[in-house]
Amino acid sequence: MNELLQKSPEEMAGLQFSCSCGKTHSIDIKGVRIGSNILSDIRNYLKEFEKGTLLFIADSNTYEAGGREVESILSEDFKLEKVIFPNPHLHPDEEALGQLQGAMNSNIKAIVVVGSGTLNDLVRYLSYETKIPYVVVCTAPSMDGYASMVSPLITKGVKVTYDAVYPYSIIADLSIMKEAPFHMLHAGLGDIVGKYSALADWKLANILHGEYYCEITAQLVEKAVQQCVDSASGIMARSPESIRSIIEGLILSGMCIGMTGSSRPASGEEHLLSHTWEMLGLIRKQETHLHGNQVGIGTEIILHIYQYLLTLDIDKVYADGKFRSFTREKWEQNIKSLFGNVAPQIIQKKAPFINFTAAKREKAAQHIVQKWDELKTNVFLTMPSPISYLKMMEEAGSKLTPLDLKLDRESFRLSLLTAKEIRQRFGVMQILEDLGILEETVERITDFYYS
Repeated sequence: MNELLQKSPEEMAGLQFSCSCGKTHSIDIKGVRIGSNILSDIRNYLKEFEKGTLLFIADSNTYEAGGREVESILSEDFKLEKVIFPNPHLHPDEEALGQLQGAMNSNIKAIVVVGSGTLNDLVRYLSYETKIPYVVVCTAPSMDGYASMVSPLITKGVKVTYDAVYPYSIIADLSIMKEAPFHMLHAGLGDIVGKYSALADWKLANILHGEYYCEITAQLVEKAVQQCVDSASGIMARSPESIRSIIEGLILSGMCIGMTGSSRPASGEEHLLSHTWEMLGLIRKQETHLHGNQVGIGTEIILHIYQYLLTLDIDKVYADGKFRSFTREKWEQNIKSLFGNVAPQIIQKKAPFINFTAAKREKAAQHIVQKWDELKTNVFLTMPSPISYLKMMEEAGSKLTPLDLKLDRESFRLSLLTAKEIRQRFGVMQILEDLGILEETVERITDFYYS
């Protein structure tokens, strides 16, 4: 398996292998092409669709960034139907998806999307739904969804992750991506370094609940993170080498989601925080930062929490028994206070996974205490310090902090308390709740930023 860790994303496309985790992993992507001035290569990945019509999708920004050139190249050999979204600040919601669904017809044999986050999320789900393959032309190294098999979409105001499909091919032109706005470059870095938190959550769930865990996949993600961290200082110079490292890391991370059949290797509490802040923006009709930028902010917060966990006397925490005072009424009230009309959906979906009875809460707390040393050795102590993390982000030119979310103190506090409720997934915030110290830990973090 050491050979696998040396492969580039281009070499991993189409790979299938039996893993020591017990699964057979496959990466059903026809091809990945990363390089400079390579847009014309897209023809090579669409040859089998030459007799059909292509649906060409972009927004007003991505059309100018590379879409116009891609359209010119494809129009020589293909009949094109187009959807160009006039609003570059698109949300992956029912309205946008409905517009794409309405553009589909029986003549369309493949989809070409030129763009990054939201466009890719929408088209990936559209491809899954219609079984029409799609090729993505990356315009910014801003998120890890290019090679993913899930699509986070907004349904009735809630960010929900849906099953989706690998792209048929990925074209990543460095000459285009390195010209992306700096906040998009920093978003890609933020999405990748969020894997510190995601992998930690995955390991916690494995140790405490026996959840499936693949060591090879985890190592591949760790490789992607390290590659990006090592290149971070070159972002402000728009170094092609740094941009290549980031896009390779992002594509590799997405492949790992497909390999495991879960977003576990790439998404943890830091992603739930970002999704929560995005949902709040929609509810309050306020602009938010890009997903990856917010993931970077969320990662900083989670690293502070891990640092705090290292200071705890776990026997004293158990003896204090604060987990016994947990009530469903207070749990629901926190969700309602933050999410308003969206809260009932969240409560209905998450309530069956919460330990409300005294016996279950006692058992959960005891189990964490018994596993504490293992958690400390295999998870807590492996995390970078908040100081080293912030130093790396500053060297990359990314200076966003939780205060840049423009949330009032109470909304920020409630977001930390309730972000974990938007998914049925175990993570570090659930450990805090199971020990009865979530409220005080969140108050401590909130004071750190708002005092």
